[in-house]
Amino acid sequence: MAHMPMAHSQPPQPTSYERLTMRVSRLVNNARGVLDKHVHVERLAASSEDWALLLEAFGETEGLIVAHRDDGSIDLFWRVSYDDY
Repeated sequence: MAHMPMAHSQPPQPTSYERLTMRVSRLVNNARGVLDKHVHVERLAASSEDWALLLEAFGETEGLIVAHRDDGSIDLFWRVSYDDY
């Protein structure tokens, strides 16, 4: 039986919302974000729909404070609870 090479399919590309959440995750999880328990998030090229979904998700996240800035960006503040460990 002849060996047939397997087709290599590309992994699916992340959606625009997934790219936005990955960017925010990188901000939160970098050394400065971890130490300060605060990050500043700019909307950048995020669509209105993606930004609204992100803000809705943040609103449902316990222990997260979202401060809206005049320029449309947000600041996120959180505390680490020792009950989480």
